[in-house]
Amino acid sequence: MCIVAYRKEVSPGVWKKFYMVVAEAINRYTGKRIQKKRRNIPSEPKARLIYKELWSACREERPDGASVTHWGSLLTSYLASIDKKIRSEENPLGFSPHTVKTKKSRLTHTEIWADQHLDLITPNFVSVELDEMEKKGMSRQHTNEVLKEVKCVFAFGIATGGLKANLFAGTKMRKAPKKRLPALNHEEAEILLGEAKRRGHPYYHVWLLAITLGLRRSELAGLQWLDIDFGQELIHLQRQQLPREGLVSQLKNWEDRMVAIPARIVPFLKEMKLRATSEFVIELDCPLWKDGHQAQVLREFCSEIGIKELTHHRLRATHITLALADDVPLAIVKENVGHAQLSTTDKYFSSSGIKMKGQMDRLRVSVPQEGEADILPLSAAR
Repeated sequence: MCIVAYRKEVSPGVWKKFYMVVAEAINRYTGKRIQKKRRNIPSEPKARLIYKELWSACREERPDGASVTHWGSLLTSYLASIDKKIRSEENPLGFSPHTVKTKKSRLTHTEIWADQHLDLITPNFVSVELDEMEKKGMSRQHTNEVLKEVKCVFAFGIATGGLKANLFAGTKMRKAPKKRLPALNHEEAEILLGEAKRRGHPYYHVWLLAITLGLRRSELAGLQWLDIDFGQELIHLQRQQLPREGLVSQLKNWEDRMVAIPARIVPFLKEMKLRATSEFVIELDCPLWKDGHQAQVLREFCSEIGIKELTHHRLRATHITLALADDVPLAIVKENVGHAQLSTTDKYFSSSGIKMKGQMDRLRVSVPQEGEADILPLSAAR
């Protein structure tokens, strides 16, 4: 250990004692001897601590600069990497700008950890920090989103070689109350579509296709007539149209998919095609549709006709729930809506209570009917 004390004039006639640290070690990657030094250290205990850090840096520092020790440097590297992965013509399979913006927004809550050594950022540390965020009003859903991004940052550190171990690899999301996923039942769906058709609502055909096909808003917006095989009653989904990006040549999960068309919807689509003046199925000339605020239109209409208010995406949930209620196999529904995992589709099955319907009918407890009870005279009752 090389720690040298020296005196330095900090102001005219005022001298103060400082320490200089010099550390040397053989780098484990290059096999070369590396020396690092630091001056102007105000105390000997701090100098000893800095010596250990410098010695470790000499030994462990990677020649490609991937080694990181503090959250701030790892976070900065991660944010720079996702900026380079934004979807573009040169990188069509990159992240959407909206996704990158969302990731950055969530990670701003972790900037206060910038000076924390990575060895101290454990699952327990993060859990305590997230608890504090919830005490200040953040929802459990939001803290889970922050945790998800923290896991992404550590996974990035492993992938780039900057970290040796990822303590968050098996960390589960924080427990949150399970809520029923809002969706329309058969009666409400009929009311919505019936009223929309009767009033000539411009969104009628959008809502009908969303409920019967289960497509996302972006998938409906990108659907073209050439994607529809009327003979096979199938749709080949291969693009989407996003409000902030325009036409994108792949779907959300970067895989094309086939969607089955219910037979009773085929005549409606054929009639739409006869009247079509564009290559796109949806030709809605409405700023709210083009800007991605179509949920506002649906909520207002649902409120007006007296059914539960939903966002546009919940029409997709309605499609899933009604399909399962009508005994469409779970695996078929999963493929039709493009879920990556069967468990995602099963959440709608469990949330809707479909699997519980009628299951207790075999309970052999009868309700006494009026007139069945024995009538006893009052004298006998005494």
